[in-house]
Amino acid sequence: MNRPLISRWLPLAVLAFAPLAHAQLLTDTQPKTVQSVLESVNRYCSGCHKVPSPSVMPKSGWPRVVQGMADMAASKAGHEAIPADVLRDITALYVGSSPASLPRLPYFTREGSPLTFGMTELGEKSAVPLILNINATPLHDDTTPGFIICDGAGKKVVLLQKKGRAWHETALADIDIPLHTDVADIDGDGYKDIIVADLGTFPPSPALTGKVVLLRQLPSGKFEKQVLLDKVGRVTDARAMDIDNDGDLDIGVAIFGGGDVGELAWLENLGDGKLGGGKFVPHRILKVTGALNLSPVDLDNDGKIDFVSLIAQQHEAVVAFMNKGQGSFAYTALYRGPHPMFGSTSMKVIDMDGDQDPDILFTNGDALDYQPDPKPYHGVEWLENKGNLTFEFRDIGRFYGTAIADAGDLDGDGDMDVVAGSWLNYWDDPQRQSLVWFENDGAQNFTPHAIISRPAGVVSLALADVNHDQRPDIVAGIFELDLLGEFVKNDGVDQGAQDMAQNTAKPAKSALKPRLILLQGELAKPAH
Repeated sequence: MNRPLISRWLPLAVLAFAPLAHAQLLTDTQPKTVQSVLESVNRYCSGCHKVPSPSVMPKSGWPRVVQGMADMAASKAGHEAIPADVLRDITALYVGSSPASLPRLPYFTREGSPLTFGMTELGEKSAVPLILNINATPLHDDTTPGFIICDGAGKKVVLLQKKGRAWHETALADIDIPLHTDVADIDGDGYKDIIVADLGTFPPSPALTGKVVLLRQLPSGKFEKQVLLDKVGRVTDARAMDIDNDGDLDIGVAIFGGGDVGELAWLENLGDGKLGGGKFVPHRILKVTGALNLSPVDLDNDGKIDFVSLIAQQHEAVVAFMNKGQGSFAYTALYRGPHPMFGSTSMKVIDMDGDQDPDILFTNGDALDYQPDPKPYHGVEWLENKGNLTFEFRDIGRFYGTAIADAGDLDGDGDMDVVAGSWLNYWDDPQRQSLVWFENDGAQNFTPHAIISRPAGVVSLALADVNHDQRPDIVAGIFELDLLGEFVKNDGVDQGAQDMAQNTAKPAKSALKPRLILLQGELAKPAH
């Protein structure tokens, strides 16, 4: 594995480091060649992730990245893991071989789009919009449009419903940082309950602040809150699924965590699950940091529920967990990102090509770890299911800071188009889009189209036919990253939380901004 890396980089590295051959690449006793530094890169950097090319980041970002990787390795080892002189040489290699700046992506335009979108603001406004998730699953068996909203700034789960011509919000429960919801009748009483993944803390950290909360629906339509799991790492997803095949619903849990904290786990449902009577017992599936989600699906059609997880951090992988019965799983990577800066952000299991098997739609657009500029390799892609746990990578399009994507037939031509939102972009440029769509030509070739450039920042969206025209509309949640990014960047977690609270307390009406928007596409009329 080392030879291809060295042979691929050596011509570039020799050119970049010719002036350094007798200067920076020296130790006290022995001169270093470029090839020997490349071998050090493989030795020290390939143990837990793919070795990145210098081209994935501008040269100004590499010193911090290399030092950060060394600090992480030292923290895990309990001692210095990379000698100082080797660290210096690796840093010099990456700085010398990387570009001064990365290429810019072209603009999205509306030219040639068969759809024209109108935008409507929904619900209440906020000084700091931080909508984290929108779930279009109905809570009641009726046709009233409704969405379960995770409001990170308001620290609550909200039901947004249209009644007549007006939209109304009903607070369902106070949750610290509600990141995701799943709807299921956990206790079998005929009423749909809500499982909430509570992140607990915004920036990645090893703090044990995560929770899994059950909002149990009562006959009155109100919800009673029960904490099923707490004092764990930051929880990013919790899904109802019968893992042990005993006829009741267990809960799969993705714990992203941070540092060396994180895992995939499941809560075994023992008994009837009634409040105060049922019991959920946690079991670890795999200790791993960076799990973004956990999506249930029977991948091998054996009648046992499997799941797929998108795992970020240094892993950057889509991983299938195959249910072997009795709560045990075998796991295999379906896809690995090309480098550890890939920046995985979201994933959905969905049939993209209409062949009646589950494919995987996913996005990459995170750049907040070390060098926060939007990257030209951010975007949307999917894995085509070829059978027998074989998936082939398919590109959809590049889009700065892609945070979320969903698929549906937006233009009514019988195939799956894709909508994507950006949370990290060059927002000072009014031509950069926060929401775009990719038109499918029926053969899974996609053409990008602009939707909106403002409001800036979308990390959550749902597709649902709100106006009953047989085509999905878009409900999108606004997420302003600026405040959050500042306290992540400055490592001021507690102070950042205080700043957020101050900014959201009693804001002036002029400072209020939309949190939720509805976008409805109108088909272009044929020319006569």
